[in-house]
Amino acid sequence: MTTPDPASSGEPCAVTCTLDCIVKLGGSALTHKGQLETVQPHALQAAARTVKRLCAEGRSCVVVHGAGSYGHFQAKEYHVSKGTSGPSPPELDHLRIGMCLTRLSVTKLNHLVTEQLVKEGIPAVGISPFGAWKMSSRQVAQASTAGVRDALISGYVPVLHGDCAIDATQHCCILSGDTVIKVLSKEFGPKRVAFLTDVEGIYDRPPNLPGANLLDTIMVSPTGHLEPPVTTSTLAHDVTGGADLKIQTAVSIVLQSCGAIQVFVCKLGSPGAEKACLQGDIGAGEGTKFVLAAP
Repeated sequence: MTTPDPASSGEPCAVTCTLDCIVKLGGSALTHKGQLETVQPHALQAAARTVKRLCAEGRSCVVVHGAGSYGHFQAKEYHVSKGTSGPSPPELDHLRIGMCLTRLSVTKLNHLVTEQLVKEGIPAVGISPFGAWKMSSRQVAQASTAGVRDALISGYVPVLHGDCAIDATQHCCILSGDTVIKVLSKEFGPKRVAFLTDVEGIYDRPPNLPGANLLDTIMVSPTGHLEPPVTTSTLAHDVTGGADLKIQTAVSIVLQSCGAIQVFVCKLGSPGAEKACLQGDIGAGEGTKFVLAAP
């Protein structure tokens, strides 16, 4: 699936990087996703408080955040996720500008998230995947995680984000924060991964539909089948796959770790979110936990 950076894989990471938690801050939770580049200050503060508690208890963590209303609009307008299949200079020029505008936007949000963490006394450092992560046909071909490893070893909290990336087959593409988490989970083997979103957890159907039920537990079969099944929807300007990609990522982490990594989806700022990050457990109605089913 991926070809990890040799400098960031293997024995050194396993020995020196004990990672307690990867915290994914959803773009829909951090921003008003339908309003261009509009952050929700209370959500930033809630995220920082959770990370601060992790650090206060001596837990090592990595923060990854989505883009929300930062980047998605530009990526959609310039078709950054689709890239190009031809060498036409006008098309490439247009695409290059679109990618630059998208990156300018997502790095603005990364600065805001990192700034809020630092204000809370957290030694947070922003790390952008662009340039270090290589893609091919929208799949990760090379993931350089040496910077993340070095930051963790030195006592910092790396803050990564969904980004654009150079793609060997289509010039460029979108590298989602969820994909970043999947690779980091495989590389570092955290004890748990917590997706903190704008809703309470995973529902059996989109939560805005009548009769939607919050799922406390989703069982993942060895073949990737979900019980109970889940129906999702994606916003028109979301170029990263929305809830569907989040669920796919959670399933992949559970399967590739043989159930060793705990995976939760909870609402940012809720009691369930703190329990998931700090204790690795949640109560009924506090979120969703993905569990590997017995063969």
